[in-house]
Amino acid sequence: MDESTLRRRRGIGFVTPNACVECRKRKAKCDGRMPCTRCISQDVAECSYDIPVRQSKEAMRLEIKRLRDNQRHSKRVLDALVLNDTAVDILGQLRNGEALEDISRRLESASVSPASNPVSYDSLKHSGESTPTTSRPNASNSPSVFGDWHKHTPIQGRGEWAIDYGQQMLLGDQKDSYGLLSHHGPKHNNQSWTRVTNDVALVEHLLALYFCWEYPIFATVSKEHFMEDYRKGLWRYCSPLLVNAILSLACRFSDRPQMLCNPGDGTTAGDAFFAEAWRLMNADTDHHELTTVQALGVMSIREASCGRITRSSFLSGQSIRLAVEMSLHQDIIYGGDEDGDAEKAVYEATFWGALSLNEMLSLCTGSLPHLSKHIKLPAKPAIIQHIEEALWVPYTDDGAPLDQHFSQPSNLRTVYKTFCDLSERVHQALYTLYSPGSEVTAVALIDIYNGYIHWYDTIPESLRLGQNFTPAVLFAHLFYHSATLLLFQPFINLKINTSSVLPQDICNQAADAITGLVRSYSDLYSLRLTPSFVPYFVLVSAIIHLVTVKTDPSDPNVRGKLLQSISDLEEMTRCHAFAFRAIDALRYLTHHWGVQVSFNGYGEYLRDVTSSSSASPDQFSPDIGILQLLQRIQPVLSSNDHPLFSPFPMQGLPSVALGAQMEQGGFTLASRG
Repeated sequence: MDESTLRRRRGIGFVTPNACVECRKRKAKCDGRMPCTRCISQDVAECSYDIPVRQSKEAMRLEIKRLRDNQRHSKRVLDALVLNDTAVDILGQLRNGEALEDISRRLESASVSPASNPVSYDSLKHSGESTPTTSRPNASNSPSVFGDWHKHTPIQGRGEWAIDYGQQMLLGDQKDSYGLLSHHGPKHNNQSWTRVTNDVALVEHLLALYFCWEYPIFATVSKEHFMEDYRKGLWRYCSPLLVNAILSLACRFSDRPQMLCNPGDGTTAGDAFFAEAWRLMNADTDHHELTTVQALGVMSIREASCGRITRSSFLSGQSIRLAVEMSLHQDIIYGGDEDGDAEKAVYEATFWGALSLNEMLSLCTGSLPHLSKHIKLPAKPAIIQHIEEALWVPYTDDGAPLDQHFSQPSNLRTVYKTFCDLSERVHQALYTLYSPGSEVTAVALIDIYNGYIHWYDTIPESLRLGQNFTPAVLFAHLFYHSATLLLFQPFINLKINTSSVLPQDICNQAADAITGLVRSYSDLYSLRLTPSFVPYFVLVSAIIHLVTVKTDPSDPNVRGKLLQSISDLEEMTRCHAFAFRAIDALRYLTHHWGVQVSFNGYGEYLRDVTSSSSASPDQFSPDIGILQLLQRIQPVLSSNDHPLFSPFPMQGLPSVALGAQMEQGGFTLASRG
């Protein structure tokens, strides 16, 4: 650098931020040269500089990046060595001294090459784009397709191999990889976690089904810590109660006959495991255990799947109450060692899972959550990179869906955090809508709506449609659209005076988005393998379609969406008994509103599902006599009619000002001919 350039860069009176050692010692000005002008004038023998802190941090960052890249390349090569068809070639390349990075990059290039029969993802990328809640990025690339390893496996035994591979990926039992759980002890131990069966292979098969299709949605369990103690036979983060609870839910995803307590009745899948979990819970005199809080949450999800919403709400309420009684909602100082980090991670996952589940049930039933409005919430579970990068693979009884090679990064912690963030917004929305003595205004409603939009606009790019399509990611989008729909559903007979937002339009577009997303899910995985709350989302969207058909019978497009929703529910009856109840509710409402719809012989199930526990109606019972007043819909409402809408009279309703004061709250009746 010449003298004039140096002078221009430094300017008059420039003093370097990193003076040489001698100038710093003398507290003299230094010009930063090598050697500096002062050292030359003072005849200092050696002019030297310490490494600046900023430079040291940059070097550390580069070193961390280098190590992470090396770990990623190593994992890719080790994973490829597991496959017999590539192991010989890779070993030869290593013996020839080829760089690990070069081998890894070749494997990566081969893994993303187009398959011979590519799958169309257009329906997934465009699902729900008609909703007005926010704009969506139009992904230009299809989701990554990982390899064609299934083509090199002999046809005979491919199903068994696929099942074994799926368990390795989901439960972490890969001996020759850097899998998350590979160091967590032997696969089988002498600990018996359930007395329902002594078939350990069956138990791990069911665990893999749960962690594939339901986890981490409203999960109170931390998978890596649960699996470690499960394999070691430890009772810190695993217990017979928790294992039986998970197995009772996982049976919903299996077609094996031994899952059924009553042969031929699919609704009894997992009943034996659930009965054992219930027995263990009632036998325990002190429920203030971490695994009890977790098990209650899992049992609640299972009962929601079965259509027993009252029991589900009860179990969820017990879970969140115990979590608060155990101070899981408080920021606790944990030990700085590995055990302290594990305890912190499990406590956070347990609390946020219990909270999110309780918010979901409160949203579905129109009720206040069990926590106070302004409770101080703890930190959310941290995002850990190697858990994010762990592969998710589709897993079933026979391994058949693996032939569609939909393996992809799980993004488990990112998905879980998005659930937590949305649950926080739902928590505040529920108190705005259902607090006794508080009337909802249009301003408050729009404020909640904008909060939902902000949540969607700020979710990570990796969770956008077209970027990631695991069941949990698709469920996150369904949760968002359902929350938006249920926010405006009570107000579909009204319009907002100060905004162009029309509640009926928002509900229609959210319902369209739900229908599109469920179709995408069906095309990818089949509705036989849906998380437990998906039929609830399909029901609320179908009701909006039904309302639209009632008010505008001439629109064949909407009628087609209604029939599609009914068909989707019929398919989900194989795994979720609530789908039967949903069909029954739609059957009743179509009759009540005089809409002609075919149900293909389904229905008449409501009395059967309630007879196992109680004949009392619950929040999803549509026929409650005089309360049918609330089911009145447009085109014309009398001034004497209640302006809010509810398809289920026992669900909560917001409170709005009536008569002349309604307009002061920002609402007017939206008459439609």
